[in-house]
Amino acid sequence: MFLVLKPSVVTSPCPLLPAETTSDFLPQVCMPVPGHSAWIPMELDVSAFADAAGDIDAAALEAALKVCVDEGDRRHDQADWAEALIEYDSWLNRRLAIALRGWGDIVARRGADPGALQTLRDMEALAQWTCGVLHDRSRYLAAKSSWCPALDEAGALVMQKKQSRNWGRRWRRALEDVALRHRNLSTISPWDVFPRHVAADLRYANLLPLTRFADSLSFQRDSSISHWNVNDFKGFYERVMAIVRCNGGAALVAKQV
Repeated sequence: MFLVLKPSVVTSPCPLLPAETTSDFLPQVCMPVPGHSAWIPMELDVSAFADAAGDIDAAALEAALKVCVDEGDRRHDQADWAEALIEYDSWLNRRLAIALRGWGDIVARRGADPGALQTLRDMEALAQWTCGVLHDRSRYLAAKSSWCPALDEAGALVMQKKQSRNWGRRWRRALEDVALRHRNLSTISPWDVFPRHVAADLRYANLLPLTRFADSLSFQRDSSISHWNVNDFKGFYERVMAIVRCNGGAALVAKQV
């Protein structure tokens, strides 16, 4: 059983890029995406950087996150895309779909109460930091090389509408502050707030708010819900929808319209 939000749009962690409607599906990470869009799907298990007590090796995790961004960027340059429109999107947007997984596994390893507010706060802090490392690495690559050309396209549209030198200066200053190398970076599945490969304990649904720190929602699931009834699934779905609706910025790529 999959949890899918449609109709949806995609947004970017870069506030200068407009939202896009989704009409396709990226099977590698089970994520709704715009049609003819080019994504480099990757996966990083955050729990692999936790010890038996659930404590994170921050230095090792940070290094791995940076490698994901660098490797994804390299793959865009080397990919042989099947369609001209997809190849163009790769050049224009340089989209990455880095699936960050293992959140519920970390909580279980720590022996923390998934229903406790402090557990949620701890995991939110980890998710925010993790996604922030990806964001900062993309900014670094944009400064070192160049930002994604979609920003130039968006700037041209702004200049066409505003026809003002002042707006041009403002746009250039904004680029210096927020330009990214990649239009999209991270994705988290709501199902990954549960420990994987075991029956899904609904108490872990209290951790769903941590998904708001990723750029997108994906729908990979490795936990069993065969014991759930209709009300369990409906309640979980409604909580996911509430988080998506309440996110008013660029924190979620896939959100309900």
